[in-house]
This record gives sequence, C-alpha cells and structure tokens, in this order.
Amino acid sequence: MQNSNVISFPTDRVREYKTNSPVSIYKLFSRNEADDFIQYHEEAIEWRERIKGKTLYDGYPEHPPCEAIRDDMYWYVDDQKNFGVWVVNQSEEEILLNKEFDFGWSPFVRRSTAPPHEPVHIQSVEMRSQLAWIVEEDGFAQYGVVRKDGELWVPQKRHVTWTQK
Repeated sequence: MQNSNVISFPTDRVREYKTNSPVSIYKLFSRNEADDFIQYHEEAIEWRERIKGKTLYDGYPEHPPCEAIRDDMYWYVDDQKNFGVWVVNQSEEEILLNKEFDFGWSPFVRRSTAPPHEPVHIQSVEMRSQLAWIVEEDGFAQYGVVRKDGELWVPQKRHVTWTQK
C-alpha cells in the first residue's frame, strides 16, 4: 500500500507541552481524557499503515461511497491530506478548516466546520458510508455516525454545564 500524504497529530509536541504550555490538552482536560486523545492519534499511525487500504474504494477520496443519507450531508475532500468524509453541517458557517486547536468539551471535539484530520479506526468500506464529521449549530464538531434512518450519533455528548471559553 502506498503511504498517504497525511499529517499526523503532533503527539510528541503535546507530551512536551504537558507542563510547559498554556495550550496543552493536559491543562484543558482530565488526564484520562487527554491520554485517550493521545492514544487515539498514536494508534492512527498503525491504522494508516495496516488497515486503511482495506477501507478504500474506486474513486476515493474524490467520490463519496454512497448517496447522502440526509439533505445536510456533504462529501468533503481534503486534497492536501488526501482524504474524504461526509460532513453534516448544522451551523450557518461555511465548511472551512479552523487550523487553530479550538477544543470543545472534549479533546475529540473541535471548533471547525471541516474535519482537521482523516477519521481513523475505520474497519471497512461500509463504515465510510455512515461516518461523518458532525457540526453542531455553534460550529463545534466531532466524528460520529449517521444512522441509516438519518439519526445522528456522537460519542462525546455535550454536558449541560459546558460553556465555551
């Protein structure tokens, strides 16, 4: 499999920033949340090398794997990082990448209407049909699933007490 042009999350720099930087995820989130985030990105390297090729199909990333399940689903292609993924944009904002690390209530939630990285840990082509970068009305987003009936599921539920800083 040919290596893709993917820019990995800078896990080495985040570790370095644990005590030195005000932008450290270790200062923003609990140790467990931050460790999970770092582990996710470290495992992504192995996924890209061993599994990603099994999840590709003819026409990827330029063409979506299927028809959109919802009217607000758009196929987003990042030409620079060479990946494509569905985006469900419930905000009024244009789909653009926020290059700043504006985290939300979890390190897996970012203020960006476009996904900052390829979704990893996909195990099959079929998963690409329902996996999406789901953007809430306020522009915060995360990877989640669009069920076949159009219902959205996200892993990092927003807590009522969370407020944007």
